[in-house]
Amino acid sequence: MLDPIDRQTETELRDLVDPAELERHVDAFVGLDRVSGTDDEWDASEYVVETLESYGVDATLHEFEGYVSVPESGSVTVTTPTHHEITDAITTSFSASTPTSGLVGELVHVPEVTPEALAGRDVAGKIAFTTGLPTPEPIGILEEAGVEGVVFQSINPDELHEMIVTPVWGTPGVDEVDEIPNLPVVEVSHDAGEWLAGRLDEGPVEATLTTRVTTELTTLPCAVGRIDGTESDQYFVVGNHVDSWYEGITDNATAMVSTLELARLFADAEPKRGLVFGFWPAHSTGRYAGSAWWADEHYTDLRENGVGYLHIDLNGLKGADGLWFQHMAELAEEHRDAMEVATDMPLREAENSWLGGSRRPARNSDQSFWGAGVSSLLSGARLEPESEEGGPIGGGWWWHTPEDTRDKVDIDVLVEETRLYTTIASRICNSPVLPHDFTATVDDITETLDAVADAAEGEVDFTGLQEQATDLRERIERVNAVIDERAGDDADLAVAAAALQKEFANRLNPALYMDRPAYEHDPALSHALLPSLRIAEELPNRTGRDRRFAEASVQRGKNRLAESMREAARAADRFLDASDQTA
Repeated sequence: MLDPIDRQTETELRDLVDPAELERHVDAFVGLDRVSGTDDEWDASEYVVETLESYGVDATLHEFEGYVSVPESGSVTVTTPTHHEITDAITTSFSASTPTSGLVGELVHVPEVTPEALAGRDVAGKIAFTTGLPTPEPIGILEEAGVEGVVFQSINPDELHEMIVTPVWGTPGVDEVDEIPNLPVVEVSHDAGEWLAGRLDEGPVEATLTTRVTTELTTLPCAVGRIDGTESDQYFVVGNHVDSWYEGITDNATAMVSTLELARLFADAEPKRGLVFGFWPAHSTGRYAGSAWWADEHYTDLRENGVGYLHIDLNGLKGADGLWFQHMAELAEEHRDAMEVATDMPLREAENSWLGGSRRPARNSDQSFWGAGVSSLLSGARLEPESEEGGPIGGGWWWHTPEDTRDKVDIDVLVEETRLYTTIASRICNSPVLPHDFTATVDDITETLDAVADAAEGEVDFTGLQEQATDLRERIERVNAVIDERAGDDADLAVAAAALQKEFANRLNPALYMDRPAYEHDPALSHALLPSLRIAEELPNRTGRDRRFAEASVQRGKNRLAESMREAARAADRFLDASDQTA
């Protein structure tokens, strides 16, 4: 970790976290079903603005048009070999709506939804039956295979989890509209799925799917608060989502409450860097349309001054006993230290779940700020994932169900989490430089290049990129040495160092995390570091024209990364030259 980081101010701020204030705000959201576009979502957003203003925080209730999809109803009726109606069923956000008479077709069992498993299978024009959460990945594979509809068996015995199946991030651009799926999707209970599987084992099954989904442009609220820094235009973004499935008290009223408490604490603390508090709509039914809209509208300012994004989600969970976490590499050591200092909870080091087992952020959780070079981190108390109590992701068996109610909240857990977020925000906003160590980011680049090259079985040469990465790391080590030695006493150098750290993030993070250009949004699909180079892993299995196309893509990805590292190195050289002149 860097030396001149303020790790003292946080102590006093942590002790000011008020359980009574947290509980008061939790109770204020009880009874509000904050589905995006509804009066309840507007009421909650207005409450947020009023509360922020009462704390002395500048607050604005923005409004914008977002493309949202609200599921209404879904059912499955088996007509052959017997008549059996399944009403313990729901549809999904961005499912297609069927005609009133429904979609009639043959049901086919697809235990594993992968291109390999479907190769050679005749599923076109049929209704696929599978088990799992309805997510964009299997939907895309099944639509590509030509199925007409999909039935998902719930993975939990007693719950149906509301889901969204579009991969398109936020309100689509004109070139993304066709990426929205056009499949009717129904999720049925585990027991109903077992019954269907039994009938399929016995012979042909015909069924009728009915889905009703309202997908349209909707005027949405977006409450945002801001505290300006006393010494810098740089700022730290703290975000959550205001919308919910049903009452959604732990997903995500408790996160709103924690964010409000941060605003209260920092309103009087006069931080050196600013804070922005975002209460994003359309997380659940618009694929992060709120954070995507705000990131688009403020892209240039975020690119210049946005130094971090903390996403707060699924908080105060009753029964939570360990900290789940993700972070970009440059914040890893500082984040781990903050978790150990601010809470008594153990870290869930080996946790794997539907959100993935990687310690790096993925394409979920309102990660709309990568292109603007904003370093990201997430953490929160969770139950054991993929367990009876923890549900699919450790967010409780009640996650995305009507049972996400006030009785699922543990205020003591919420206090612990809020103390953690206070610690993170204080370090980022009160230190003379940022607590970002970009040698770790370069290490991610180096390790990923090695992994891709190994998977490519010698079919790609990354020697030049590896040499660049080694040179860049050496430069950043020299920068860090100057920071450690002088930034605590030299205010001008500290300002220059913080600007350089932001430049590192702007250059390296979009190249490391994104496939599309930095001012766009990658889809909500499985993610791996250096995505623009991952096609190299397929070179051993490609021939002819397909191989040449892949080689062209690899070269362009190499050019992108090379330029990013070159510009980061030049920025480091400028800083080092200037620091030598003032030494």
